[in-house]
Amino acid sequence: MSKLFNFNKVLCLSPHPDDVEYSMSGTIIKNYDTQFDILCLTQGGDCDETTSDSRLKEVCNSWESTGVNNVNLFFSPNKFLKEKGEDEWVNYIETNYFIPDTAGYTYDCILLPSSYDSHFEHKAVSAFGWPLTRVKGISLIEYYTPSTLEEWIPNTFIDISEVYETKLKMLKQFTSQQHRSYFTRKTLDGFHTSFQCSKKGYEIVEKFNLKQAFIQ
Repeated sequence: MSKLFNFNKVLCLSPHPDDVEYSMSGTIIKNYDTQFDILCLTQGGDCDETTSDSRLKEVCNSWESTGVNNVNLFFSPNKFLKEKGEDEWVNYIETNYFIPDTAGYTYDCILLPSSYDSHFEHKAVSAFGWPLTRVKGISLIEYYTPSTLEEWIPNTFIDISEVYETKLKMLKQFTSQQHRSYFTRKTLDGFHTSFQCSKKGYEIVEKFNLKQAFIQ
């Protein structure tokens, strides 16, 4: 059995199509006994010329290329994040997704970007975390993105060496983003390395900050 911190079911908030896939898909592939619900909040960034429903198809294609069966994809009806205020987004997520499934499971954890992020929409989504975990014992974890600032300090590293090639293959499905510098192989390799990890034998990692943990 392979679960992320023994979680049965987690919710991953993705500000844009590709954020979760770029930042933590190796962790999802590796922990195949945890159900990951990915909620894509927009069709792309504000003022992003690639924003369209084709971006959502890229998300679907990327996961289909992996063959995993522990991922559920959800897409909000909003094209841009600014179409709702923070309180409206929190209410939307709670109303539509904080519902026990047929097995009786609700979310054990929420994963989302950090407030230490230079992308204003990533930073905005990070503010949803504490309100969404204000009542129940839900863990809260931040994931590392290409725009995360150096002030952010990860405290959790997950080795994805065994699934890294699968992740690289799935990221090629984001055809609208291949021209961006952070989709080059050199940048991807750098994104997934850490000196402290490599000297301990962990060459390819995804980085997280565990903000609040309720682990059974």
